[in-house]
Amino acid sequence: MSTVIRVVYEDGVFKPEEPVHLADKSRVQIVIEPAAPAAPAGDPTGWKAMREFIGLAGKPTTPGETNDAEDHDTLLYGGR
Repeated sequence: MSTVIRVVYEDGVFKPEEPVHLADKSRVQIVIEPAAPAAPAGDPTGWKAMREFIGLAGKPTTPGETNDAEDHDTLLYGGR
């Protein structure tokens, strides 16, 4: 069975952020994956972060132009 725990690497040691229920001297295998960055404050949907870091959904440059990805509800459902 696999368990995912969040850890901090500090002073050459992996330190769990919460208690880990293992017997003393248990042998386990660790897979290291970077943690996903938290969404910036004031950006609950992630659109701002996506524009800033990925650059896939830039703001429209022409007045009246829409961003189809952000405005998909309007395009699909007529603005309900």
